[in-house]
Amino acid sequence: MGIIEIIIVAIVEAMDCFAVAIATGLSKSGIRYSRAMLQAVSFGVFQGGMTLIGYFLGSFAERWFSSVATPIACTILCVLGLRMIWGAVRGDAGEKEGEEIAAKNLTITNILLLSVATSIDAFAVGISFAFINANMVLATSAIAFASFAMGVIGYEIGRHTAKRFKTKIPEIFAGVILIGIGVKMLF
Repeated sequence: MGIIEIIIVAIVEAMDCFAVAIATGLSKSGIRYSRAMLQAVSFGVFQGGMTLIGYFLGSFAERWFSSVATPIACTILCVLGLRMIWGAVRGDAGEKEGEEIAAKNLTITNILLLSVATSIDAFAVGISFAFINANMVLATSAIAFASFAMGVIGYEIGRHTAKRFKTKIPEIFAGVILIGIGVKMLF
């Protein structure tokens, strides 16, 4: 597997991170930038880590993991999406109070859940890398970096878009995006 193919795989693997980061930026305009960066770092670490785990476990875990991975990832993303929608519909707090609530919603637990949900497919990619003898240092680094970069870029796009809207529509849209990603995984 050449460098070009590895870069393409890295970008494709990072697309879920990009979509989730846009959703986070849309819905969480009140979060500290450091929290968004932590989410991007977590995306990179989990994507790279799951790729390595998949590589080392190879075909042994493929049969078991493929049967439960998709429903788990779908459930996580759908629950988080529904929580975003519910928070947008339910919350009539003032601007400052609403931003404080948004900041509390991007907890370490939510960041980890989003990271796990977006990195499950990286596990399968790692398994496939084991069969084609890919350069794992380059592949893992490329996937981790692309996921981090897409996390930052996606968050910025979402944040700037949310600033243009003073309604709860971006937060509802963000929840729908997460649910959509989860449902897409089932098919």
